[in-house]
Amino acid sequence: MKNIKKMITMAIITVVTLTTAGCNMIEKTPEAIAKTPVAKVANKKITKGDLDKKMLPYDQMIIQQFGEDYKSNPEAVEGVNNLRTQMVDQLVALQVFTKKGEELKVLPTTEEMDAEVEKRLGDMKTMFGNDEEKFEEAMKAQGLTLEELKEFIKEDTTMTKMHEYIVKDVVASEEDSKAYYEENKEKLYTQKPGANVSHILVKDEETSKLIKSKIDSGEDFAALAKEYGTDGTKDSGGQLPFIEYDTEGYDQDFVKGMKELKEGEVSDPIKSQFGYHIIKVSGVKDTPEVIEFDVVKQQITDEVLKTKKKETFDNTLKDWEKELKVKRYKENINI
Repeated sequence: MKNIKKMITMAIITVVTLTTAGCNMIEKTPEAIAKTPVAKVANKKITKGDLDKKMLPYDQMIIQQFGEDYKSNPEAVEGVNNLRTQMVDQLVALQVFTKKGEELKVLPTTEEMDAEVEKRLGDMKTMFGNDEEKFEEAMKAQGLTLEELKEFIKEDTTMTKMHEYIVKDVVASEEDSKAYYEENKEKLYTQKPGANVSHILVKDEETSKLIKSKIDSGEDFAALAKEYGTDGTKDSGGQLPFIEYDTEGYDQDFVKGMKELKEGEVSDPIKSQFGYHIIKVSGVKDTPEVIEFDVVKQQITDEVLKTKKKETFDNTLKDWEKELKVKRYKENINI
């Protein structure tokens, strides 16, 4: 009797094991993997297949940067997983905006969408000199078919239209701009003591002394910078931006040398980690100078408006995601 019970138990274990193994085998087929959900918007599932399709334009770039075996590179895996997460966020946003756009009746009509697709395709082909063969080669290099490209354009158009709808009433008042100005006056709109700087950088001291003697003889600084300079400023007369005296963004021997110069003066050769500099200063400011609000008003207004639009867009998307009970399945997103 005990042997019979043992045999029955073993048979049950065997059946369960085989059934489980069979289920695992089914789940691991490419078709099953493609149907694995990575997110859900209301009753609409976003699958791994949708995500892989979204990743197509990036696949070749990833391989070019990290190689075919990038999955064995922890740095590459982290970067790819971050990108896949961003793509899921985009797919979620697209579904949210599609549902809300239909509900609010703000999406383009079929005719408008088709017209936009044709316009965008025409613009893209123009970039290739209207050469159909080159255009098709470019699509192929990105792993895209024409139909997939059209779908991407439709998705982008939907996102653009919904963004316009969400932020259409956002404004930046003068009060908003003034508040931003006052909050950031010292950090962003006060020019500390410093000077406009030009320099001629060479590798050896002998050449730098030769240049200085030519300047002392009346030769043009900018012309000598172009002739002798060895860095990227040579073609602009050695011109650098306004440099504050307390900056840590430049070689400190260089900064020390420029601080000792008065308006319009040219230095003797100054050695830094990069070589030898001949430095000229102008527009010297010995005290802090506050930039008036009216001078930067438009710049600030643009920045405030941009920030307010982003906040409105992000908050609206967040609220709509909550309304539509969005879920993300992180364990299915990563490679």
